[in-house]
Amino acid sequence: MAHSVEFLFDDESEVRLRMFWEALAASHLPNAGTNPSPTNRPHVTAAATRRIDPAADRAVRQCTAALPIPVTIGAPLIFGRGDRLVVALLVVPTARLLTAHLQLVEALSGHAFTADDEPGVFSHSLPGSWTPHVTMARRVHSDVLADVVAALDLPPRGIRAGATEDGGIRATITAIRRWDGDSRTDVVFDEYPDGSGSAS
Repeated sequence: MAHSVEFLFDDESEVRLRMFWEALAASHLPNAGTNPSPTNRPHVTAAATRRIDPAADRAVRQCTAALPIPVTIGAPLIFGRGDRLVVALLVVPTARLLTAHLQLVEALSGHAFTADDEPGVFSHSLPGSWTPHVTMARRVHSDVLADVVAALDLPPRGIRAGATEDGGIRATITAIRRWDGDSRTDVVFDEYPDGSGSAS
């Protein structure tokens, strides 16, 4: 299983993003909210690889100095091909977000390893190739793809107050976590430079 380092949102932003999952579920469409695990949260994968050594935690924790990061959730994106598509919402890349991403990838240096046990992260996680997004639905078949995208183009009523003038959704990244896909556990870092927050 893949390991990753991810950006997490504040409570208000997470509620808004979960509303999209719930809207898809209400329409009996594929959605990322079907996994009942408490670790299943809206997130932005900053770096994915085959294995991350827990020794990375100290360097990853230092990256919380960049938090909080305000972002805008934008238009739907489609990844993959055939009938195993992933539908996501773009997180509009800003200089601040891209800098934080670069810092995280650098923090993993010497601690992250790809499938052939070579140091590094998967190529789509590298600066210049990374597309920040929040997954809305996985394993989407082509026959329902248009319905999924249409549902995401109509924000749930409860989050319209957080909409930007161009139709995006305001959100704030306030934590970073390391996800261990083998043990299906995470370590969350929300500690700011002044010592507030914690790792859990």
